[in-house]
Amino acid sequence: MLRSRVFRRLPFRPLAAEEVPDLMRAYHPIYEGTDDALLRQIDELYGQGTMRDWAAFTHTAASICQDAGREHIDTEVIDNALTLLGGGLYA
Repeated sequence: MLRSRVFRRLPFRPLAAEEVPDLMRAYHPIYEGTDDALLRQIDELYGQGTMRDWAAFTHTAASICQDAGREHIDTEVIDNALTLLGGGLYA
């Protein structure tokens, strides 16, 4: 039944590391002003170039920011988000 509902298949590819910083800054305000290297590090540790993973990270990090009264991510927020998502600490 699924096959009859799929009009055509569209391939998805992971985002290139160079694409991540600008896209994430446009995606959510918590990334505004965040260093390119830090955003690439998050991508390497968790995002892996997929928007689904970035959405999960962003939702988690935004919640942490809100609870802590912060407008933007920092290494503490990243550490906590990665821990909640089952990853290791930011190095």
